[in-house]
Amino acid sequence: MTYEPQPCASLRNVTPSMMKRAFSLSARMQQLLAHSLLVGSLSSIALLCGWTPTFSGHSASFDSAAFAQEPPFTRYVRAAVEIEKTRQRLLDQVKQLTGGSVPSNVCHSDNIEKINSGIRDQVKGICDTFAAQAGQIVARNGLKREEFNQFQMKAQQDSGVRSQIKTEIQRLGLR
Repeated sequence: MTYEPQPCASLRNVTPSMMKRAFSLSARMQQLLAHSLLVGSLSSIALLCGWTPTFSGHSASFDSAAFAQEPPFTRYVRAAVEIEKTRQRLLDQVKQLTGGSVPSNVCHSDNIEKINSGIRDQVKGICDTFAAQAGQIVARNGLKREEFNQFQMKAQQDSGVRSQIKTEIQRLGLR
């Protein structure tokens, strides 16, 4: 006795034209598929190039997450501007604590001793916060601490470098 498969009863009356219609995509479906492939391809290219969306407020923009594509000098300028903003914000906190009287370079061990002993620990905490945040900013901008410090020394010693920094800040639209 041999077994012969029997067609399914519900498929006995299916014609070739019915099969073609069942497996063909509508024009709308083809358009959706094409758009999906295009968006997927562009998204993949953007991610490979290091572009990732950043969201601020109600708008989205694309920034380069791969700072390696920027020269070290540009990354230094970005980090320096962000560190200066952080320094100003934390200095304002110290000024509030001290009533506005803050020794220059307050976080230096000799100068912190000039702060009233009642608030000295709070000021030390602010100094520690600044040091930690500055390190994070440098790293986030793809630099090593030594690289950042080298740029800082060059900027302090060379007015031409300071001029280049100002130009770069304007070019990047920072501040």
